[in-house]
Amino acid sequence: MKTKKPLIGLLIYSFYSMGGSLAIVLSLSLLIGIVALISGNNLLMQAFTLTVFGAAPYVVLTKSGGTAKWERFQLAMPIKRKNLATSLYLNVLIALILELPVAAIVVGAGFIFNEGMADLLRYGGFANFAFFVYGIALLFAALLYPLACTKLGGRNEQGLFFVCMVGAGAIVGAIAVVGSTLGLSDGTTSFLIVAVAGGAFIASYFITRMIYAKIDF
Repeated sequence: MKTKKPLIGLLIYSFYSMGGSLAIVLSLSLLIGIVALISGNNLLMQAFTLTVFGAAPYVVLTKSGGTAKWERFQLAMPIKRKNLATSLYLNVLIALILELPVAAIVVGAGFIFNEGMADLLRYGGFANFAFFVYGIALLFAALLYPLACTKLGGRNEQGLFFVCMVGAGAIVGAIAVVGSTLGLSDGTTSFLIVAVAGGAFIASYFITRMIYAKIDF
């Protein structure tokens, strides 16, 4: 690892260890998308949207274990605690970006080769559902990382994952209900979900950095 770029080294380390799992979920997403295009099935297209936008960040979140273990890097200075905290959040953002080429391939093919699927992509809420999934992923990370640094979160990792996943889904669902109650359009509600989730993700990052600065690893 180059001493002047410890954060880049951490990201390379993380994605090297997760590369096989990410390749599997992205390939599976592409396969589901191709089958959805061929069949023109709405349910399969929803499954594609869920996997292509949610599977990669889920892999990153589960593989991270909630925290980047300080003891792994004590001898690899000048890595700082803030680098470890930052790498957790950057891993999630990179995973979200990795999914975009697969989504672009399937969506582009749908507009070119399948008129029925093109209509579904255009009017069937594909983008709105994608924002919905993105919102859950961002909120999942926002809840998981600071809580994983607590003693309670460290004792029951599986329980913490479940609680954070349910919590993220509940928050996104509540925003969707509020949007519907207020008569907001699906597009506006989707934007609101991503805005709230993004704000929580950013706030969580700074909270986790503060916790990492004080925590006794």
